[in-house]
This record gives sequence, structure tokens and C-alpha cells, in this order.
Amino acid sequence: MSPDASLQVIDGMRPRLIAVDLDGTLVPQSDGVPAGVAEAVARVQSEGALVVAATGRSLSTTGYVARDAGMHDWAVVSNGAMIVTVDPETVVEAQTFDATELVRELAPAVPNAIFAVETTTGEFLTSRHFVDRGVSLHIREVPWEELTREPVVRLIVRSDEHFEHGLGPIVEHLAIHSISFGITDVAWLDLGIRGVTKATGLARLCGRLGIAPHEVLAIGDSMNDIEMLQWAGTSVVMGHAKQEIKALADAITGPVPGDGVIEVLDRLYR
Repeated sequence: MSPDASLQVIDGMRPRLIAVDLDGTLVPQSDGVPAGVAEAVARVQSEGALVVAATGRSLSTTGYVARDAGMHDWAVVSNGAMIVTVDPETVVEAQTFDATELVRELAPAVPNAIFAVETTTGEFLTSRHFVDRGVSLHIREVPWEELTREPVVRLIVRSDEHFEHGLGPIVEHLAIHSISFGITDVAWLDLGIRGVTKATGLARLCGRLGIAPHEVLAIGDSMNDIEMLQWAGTSVVMGHAKQEIKALADAITGPVPGDGVIEVLDRLYR
């Protein structure tokens, strides 16, 4: 079935909240908002819908993208661990954990890796400085003991020595029971509280706003979107997504980030 034919199922739908993944869905990886997105977002919001980002990014790297796309209200960031406002940038709710034992267990297994934690303010503290605008605009190198001094939102482990096989096998053999992980590339682990996902973040946000799951339409493309796509009343998947992600979709849009979102928004509230 072509994307256009698939999208006919959402023609005229009137969701109260539209949750949009950023990287690979709204924007190309670490790139700007494509032309036409802000206009499409403005149109559906003029009809009473709320369009929010639901992303693995931190607040600092979500805010400017969301604003450029015309989404000035709420966002779910850090893979569901934080509910924030976009304009102004404010953390409303954060799910945290003590990363002390996790760091202590992982550090000997990957001795040359970079360890970084996200704080409840959206800042990243790191054992060795790195620059990554996809992670955060606020990254600060600190002594090891400061990494886990306070509860954190998530732990990131980066290792250039594991490009070939990834870090997954190392984590699987450690006694990590309360933490789940996702690998965003072969030298990267993104670890957070088990059970905290974009879906749980959206559920908490919708609880605040009095919006039911069946009133939500979600658009995504990646593994960290799975729970969100399953939770939302209507799920739309990008055309470039893997088949296992497409299998969750009520509709499939085109493969181009931004353009696919516009295709979806243009079919709503007709």
C-alpha cells in the first residue's frame, strides 16, 4: 500500500493531542525544521489541537526545534523521563534514579568510555568533555564523584572502542535490574529507569491536561517510539522506518522527515 493510500484512514480525524518524534520524523538528524512544518502545526493548533514533541533529546536541544516548528507549549523529553514547557523552557516533572551503583558496575567494563548523566535541569555532567548538539547544549566536565552526587534522569555511556560490536553485550552480562537501555548507535548506551518511555511521559502529560489516549495521534520512526505508538489511539509511522515499527502503524506516511509530518497534519481537521 502506498503512503498516500495508507493515510486515508486519518482523513478528517480530530485528535486533541498530536505527539511528534523529532529526529528522523520532524527533522533530519541534528538538522533544522523543514519549510512548511510550522504552517502545518499552526493550522491544526488553530483547530484546538495541541502539538507536542516527544523525543529522546534533552530540554536544551528540544526547545529551539519545537519553537521553530511552532510548538510553544509542552514537550516530553529524555525518552519520557521529563515533562517540560517549551516557552519558557521549564522542567515541570522529572523521573530520576540514583546512578551510583550503575556507574560503579559499568566503569570497569568500559574503562576508556565517557560517562555522562542528565540532571533534573537538563544539564549534562560528563567524566570527559564532548560536544554533541543532539544531546545537549549544556555539557559540563566534572570530577567522577560529582556525576552521581544527586539523582539523575539518565546515564549515557560513549565508547569509541566498541564501534564494531556495540555496548549491548557488556550491559546484558551485568547485574542491572532496575535500568533498561537503548542503543542509539554502536558506541552509545542511553540508560534510564525501566518502564519509563515516551508513552509513560505522554500519559502523565495527558493526565494533567485531561486528554484520553484515544484522543492522541502519535508520529514516530524508531525503536524508542514503539511504546508511544502502541499507547496512542492512532499511530503513524514514517516510511523509512524498519518493518517492525511499521507493523505498529495505523497509517504510514512518506519517508522524508518533516514532509511526512506535514502530510499527516494536512489530512486532519478537514
